[in-house]
Amino acid sequence: MFTSVIDERRKRLLHSALGELIGAGFCAVFGMIYELFSHEVYSYYMIYAFMFPLAGGILLLIKALIGKKLPGRKFINCFNAASATLTLGSVSMGVVEIYGSTNKLLMIYQIAGGIMSLAAAFFYIKESKDLVSSEEPSVPVHAEG
Repeated sequence: MFTSVIDERRKRLLHSALGELIGAGFCAVFGMIYELFSHEVYSYYMIYAFMFPLAGGILLLIKALIGKKLPGRKFINCFNAASATLTLGSVSMGVVEIYGSTNKLLMIYQIAGGIMSLAAAFFYIKESKDLVSSEEPSVPVHAEG
């Protein structure tokens, strides 16, 4: 694989990791401010909503810095969608819990986030296999004998 393609993938991965880490910071500040005005009512969903983008950002950052086979655009898009869906679901559950109510329809966020995580894993495996096959020589070597 060409160096320019690897550099482009690394750049895209670092950009995505930075976005995830900024999102984690925003969610942490949002949770602190929301709970400040929640009249001493707390929700673990709201408190720990920042963990999804934080974990995602750290994983992407590690992969970008020490990974040799970097994932492509499909993986990154699914990974970011999964992180955003799980974070939004956690914030929504926190809001509803702080309000003092429950809603079973909010489980759709965990289901959709899980499906997007599985799709990201699928694309990671598929793109890793594509990278391995593209590194093999395209001209078959025939044994003479």
